[in-house]
Amino acid sequence: MIQTLINNMDVERSPRTTCIDLNFLSVRRNRHLITAKCHFDSTLFNDTDFDFLAISLPDSLKQAVPKRKSEFLAGRYLAKIALQHLGRSCHYIAIGENRAPVWPQGILGSISHSSNIAQCVIAEQQYHQYIGLDIEHWITQNDAKDIASNIVTSVAEYAPLMPFLPFNKALTLIFSAKESLFKAIYKNVGKYFDFSAAQVTSFELTENELTLTLIQDLSFTMQRGKKFKCKYEIKDDSVTTLITH
Repeated sequence: MIQTLINNMDVERSPRTTCIDLNFLSVRRNRHLITAKCHFDSTLFNDTDFDFLAISLPDSLKQAVPKRKSEFLAGRYLAKIALQHLGRSCHYIAIGENRAPVWPQGILGSISHSSNIAQCVIAEQQYHQYIGLDIEHWITQNDAKDIASNIVTSVAEYAPLMPFLPFNKALTLIFSAKESLFKAIYKNVGKYFDFSAAQVTSFELTENELTLTLIQDLSFTMQRGKKFKCKYEIKDDSVTTLITH
């Protein structure tokens, strides 16, 4: 789905250690989408990492714990790198409502992080109406049972996956897809909405794709019955979902 734009040898190297592993930063391109990904280690975080990577630390995070600061730094650094590949320069991407990034004019994007992985995807607005990305490490079996009713509207949402994935992974995939949907259309909707606003209505297992359908009217342009295709990538420890249009 995604073609390599640059390899690891093209990425800026430095002997200086940061919480982000700069040696394994990857940037990829799929048509008009630019995707940047990295690993980071919050135990290595130091406040000087922000200065070294030329990323602004917002006042609202100055008292945050190292884990939150390192997540923010990784996501914003990836956004900076991705924007550079579109010929754009931006050292500060503000935090908007519901912690959504405020992108430069003419840019759409999404950032996600889970544990030690961060990823960012952006595109010029002339090519896409919305973008939503999410990464999730697998929910445990016990946690999946406890939170299932908050994620799915009925058993019918995950039943088609049960022959292929265990319950906890099926639920994590749906959770991630609905997170991607929220990120993708929040700007269009203009208000918070929860997972009950949409349900999974089909799976294309050979295409690694599922369909989410709105079951509530959220705005004039996002009404009941509107469908969204969601691509997903399953790995040993995590799942990544992406909704674009």
